[in-house]
Amino acid sequence: MPRPTLRGLVRAEGLGLRVLTGAELPDRTVRWVFTTDLPDPSRYLAGGELVLTGLMWRREPGDSERFVAAVARRGAVGLGAGAAALGEIPPDLVAACERHGLPLLEVPADVSFATLTRWVTAESTRDAGDRRGALLASVAASGALSAPLALLAAELDRPCWIISPTGRTLAATDELPAQGAEAITRRFHRAGGEPRTVSIGGSRFALRPLLPAPKPPAGYLLAVRDPDDRDLTVPAGDLAAALGAHLAREAERANATRALGDRLVRGVLDDDRTARAAGELLADLGFTRRPIAVAVSVTGPDGAAVARFLIEDLFGHRTGVAVAAADRGGATFALVEDDARDAARRLRTAARLLGAALPGRRVTAGLSGVAAARSGPREALQEARNARRLAALGSDPVAVTSGDEVDSVDVLIAAMPRGVRQRFREGLIGRLEEYDGKHEARLVETLAAFLAHSGSWQRCAADLHVHVNTVRYRLRRVEELTGRDLGRFPDRVDLFLALRVVDWENAR
Repeated sequence: MPRPTLRGLVRAEGLGLRVLTGAELPDRTVRWVFTTDLPDPSRYLAGGELVLTGLMWRREPGDSERFVAAVARRGAVGLGAGAAALGEIPPDLVAACERHGLPLLEVPADVSFATLTRWVTAESTRDAGDRRGALLASVAASGALSAPLALLAAELDRPCWIISPTGRTLAATDELPAQGAEAITRRFHRAGGEPRTVSIGGSRFALRPLLPAPKPPAGYLLAVRDPDDRDLTVPAGDLAAALGAHLAREAERANATRALGDRLVRGVLDDDRTARAAGELLADLGFTRRPIAVAVSVTGPDGAAVARFLIEDLFGHRTGVAVAAADRGGATFALVEDDARDAARRLRTAARLLGAALPGRRVTAGLSGVAAARSGPREALQEARNARRLAALGSDPVAVTSGDEVDSVDVLIAAMPRGVRQRFREGLIGRLEEYDGKHEARLVETLAAFLAHSGSWQRCAADLHVHVNTVRYRLRRVEELTGRDLGRFPDRVDLFLALRVVDWENAR
């Protein structure tokens, strides 16, 4: 069976690749092609890849060492770099590749990464009669996952589905029962992404992980209905290769507009885009109506990448999506062309399913409502930001809030400029916080408990596990330091709002 190699790639007619390091190219098989602009793509590499990059990750010379070390450590066979972003291949990248023994190829500006991917695919499948070759050839020819899935379903003589980690059906050969994809994904994640057989809606399904490169934060899966006793490990592995080819093609397609989308959303967030300029960028991205906004935050390693994956998997396959880099208060922002109410429902389901695959991590998200979308992208993004902060005020591991659902005083706090919030907080409870900091007197905690229990001394004392006289003493100090009378309802409201501002600021 033919084997695509770096040597063969360089010698291929019409590609014009130039060898910058590793003149004696190793005769190693290029297992697959992975396109990335992440500063550290190592978690998505399994070894044997030709890594292609447009160098968007490079901000300073030291970035080259970090990127190349990560790629070499994971066993990539070579690095292909395009100079369009920087105008040249930087010398620090060449030096880093020489240090790590990683062959570096310069990709001409008129040769797309998709062309290199197609060459590797063609060499892998030429004259190949095996299943993997047939599946790869079918996805390369059709550009859709339905083709390789149909081939596999015909071989197994069983209906099959490919489902993403958020419960989205990427390809199917039959209809699933109501809520089938959601139920299948939930059961799969609860099993840790391991192979298993489940019964859903009166049918049995064999679930097998699909681990393409690049891998998402949690696994794609193959579902086969009414499975027999045959081993699905090898068929799932072959289908994963076809899925990887499809994802690589989709990633390259998204990269063509991602920079434009980032510029749009960042500009609106930073308030340095006029309404006219924003409208022109929206039109360039294919938007035909006013967008809604989404803000997502995920805790833990690569949280920004996981948040971006959630948004792109849910909305990216639809028309017109712009996703900003996750560099605004720890959240990833997006403008999407979608129905506000339907998007909230789907995001809530997707976040819950992805959260089930990421135990110990927290997913919070916010969406703009119908009214904000009518106003424009700036108002929509602000409302999505505030809605996400409201979601973060709770303790649930996965929380999604829509601007249409906000009907509490928190929306007023969210609309206040930060400086106004700070002055309001400091004017009312600043002395309490300062006193607590010096004496550990727990005055703020006691005030919060007192107000939470509607002014009941006994319940407040029981909640804090102290004597009621201790509560009385502390609250007298609260009145002395704030100049407020806790027996007056207006003063209680003011202090309650100041405490809500504290909660709001802590949730940012």
